[in-house]
Amino acid sequence: MQDFLNSTPDDEIDLRELFMALWAYKLFIVATCALGIMFGGYKFLTTSKQFSSTAIFRLEQESTNGILGAGDIGKATLSALTGGTSKQLLLNDMFTGRIFIQNLDDKLNFQKDTFFNTYNPNEIDPIWKSYIDNAIGWQKPSIDTQEAVWQSIVESYAKNIKLDQTEDGAFRITVTHTNAKRSANIANEIMNEIITKEKDKKNTDRDQQLSFLSKTLAKAQGDLEVSQSNLKEFALKNSALPIEIFAQESMKLDVLREKLSRTSKLHEAVGALSLVMQSNKTDQSDYLELRQKFPIVDQVEFRRILGQNEIISSWSWPETNSVDAVFDTLSERKNRLKFQINASKVNAERSGMALETYAKLEREAEVSKAAYTVLIEQVKAQSLISNYLSDKTEIYEYASAPINPSAPNRSKIVALWGSIGLFFGTVLALILANWRDTYYSKKSLLIGARAHLTVRAKSLKPLRNKSLDDINTILMKKPRTVLRDMAVEIHKSDVAQVVVTSSHSKLTSNDAARALASYMHTDTLKIAVINFSSRGKKLNINDEKLSIGSFVVTESLGHVSILEINSSSAAMELLSQKDFRKNTHSLKSTFDLVFLCADNNDAPSLLNALEGQKMFHITLAKTKKTKATNLEHMRSLLPIQGLIYD
Repeated sequence: MQDFLNSTPDDEIDLRELFMALWAYKLFIVATCALGIMFGGYKFLTTSKQFSSTAIFRLEQESTNGILGAGDIGKATLSALTGGTSKQLLLNDMFTGRIFIQNLDDKLNFQKDTFFNTYNPNEIDPIWKSYIDNAIGWQKPSIDTQEAVWQSIVESYAKNIKLDQTEDGAFRITVTHTNAKRSANIANEIMNEIITKEKDKKNTDRDQQLSFLSKTLAKAQGDLEVSQSNLKEFALKNSALPIEIFAQESMKLDVLREKLSRTSKLHEAVGALSLVMQSNKTDQSDYLELRQKFPIVDQVEFRRILGQNEIISSWSWPETNSVDAVFDTLSERKNRLKFQINASKVNAERSGMALETYAKLEREAEVSKAAYTVLIEQVKAQSLISNYLSDKTEIYEYASAPINPSAPNRSKIVALWGSIGLFFGTVLALILANWRDTYYSKKSLLIGARAHLTVRAKSLKPLRNKSLDDINTILMKKPRTVLRDMAVEIHKSDVAQVVVTSSHSKLTSNDAARALASYMHTDTLKIAVINFSSRGKKLNINDEKLSIGSFVVTESLGHVSILEINSSSAAMELLSQKDFRKNTHSLKSTFDLVFLCADNNDAPSLLNALEGQKMFHITLAKTKKTKATNLEHMRSLLPIQGLIYD
């Protein structure tokens, strides 16, 4: 855990160590979670309950009754484009409007309902706010009480009353209130108000449509009469057959134009013939050239007007006088035809204008007649429909007083506060874990000790607080692998002193040293065990014991001796004496191996006194108890060769 808490930003987070730290405080986390759940239950019991009532109904669909005006077409198009939601949008606007809410107040009395009317005219500002207002010289403006009341009602109405639409197109009103019966009553009244307003609106629309049709029909009838009168006057002033007259004039004009065209061709050919004859070119080649330019020369009509033989193969040049006379005649005829064409064109244009006027009057008469026919049929149909007031409104569910509250949600509140308790418990557990700075997993403990040999203390627990005889008996029945491994390491180090320290372990250093001494002693190996812990028993100076230097033997078995300081003061006081090292070194003449023991806070003092000497260091540690700083301090004073942990 200490590696996690003291890690740098580049270090990876040890999730296992984090989990072990939280697991160490599992009861604390469970307690905070339980407190959160209890508080959530208390909040649920003390919070005012809210009840929701629902009313479901369907309104009659919009119908134009066969009439589609510009506005109706726009509504129909909007409904098609939005999937038929225009009705819902219009209803929502009416439902949330202040006018609708004020009309409901006559029946539901929102102003006296404290759930909706949250405005309190006697509300007093907090002291801190009043102090700040006085300090800055702020004058609270006057408030229109009635307006403030209605604003609070509208705000509460929008928050607690909802109108939506089901998948089948029905409308659903949901009302939330602290009084169950009141919520059902409000829902039903709102539903009835909406249905009534829709019925009144349809009746008004129907009456307006009928009135509009009647006025339009009267106007159409007047237009029909006027158009028929205009058509009659035109027939009296002009003619009833303008189409025939126009056709006759047009045909006459076409005939005259055809004659003019034929006369012009003859006139040109005769003029060319006159020029040829005046130039005295009357041989056969001249005739052929003239015929090529004017093919009409070979036609019977041309020869007939010149008095020539009508046979094409026979050609004789006419007299010059005859040609000139024919040319003059054709010229006069051409001018006369042009005059007749101009006169005929004027007559055709006049008859065309008359035909256009007649067609316009006739079209207006037909349109007026058609409009009048359609409108009169529509008025008849609308009059019949107005006598039948259809009502397709359906009420699927009346709002009833709910049995159970809809808010607050007990499960959500308990889950929320339970989660808050879990969160704060986890955070506090991490803070406590960081503050305690202990090892929470075997891995972190082994990394912190950096010992060459690590063994479990579980097999040594039966040897706690046992005498040497009892320890020897237990080991004779069942040897401990832990002691064998430690003995091997001690012999390999070839030291005369072994320091056994304990840092908040259940197994004390004295217990571990006695067990090791009992296991390692032989006929040739004399071992002594000295306990320097403050919690060790003080020696009774009145007892007669075997004295060895500054120590006395309090217990022995074979070649194992348990030594204590020959003084009434605590054993730790010997560390402060100048001849402490001399006294411990003097034991080498009597014992081959000396175990020096100290627990908890006494362990660093003993290690500090022995710093710089060659010895084997064994430490007993326990996860969740041993502090990282203590173990690091002991390791800095004397490296740890063996670790016994639990």
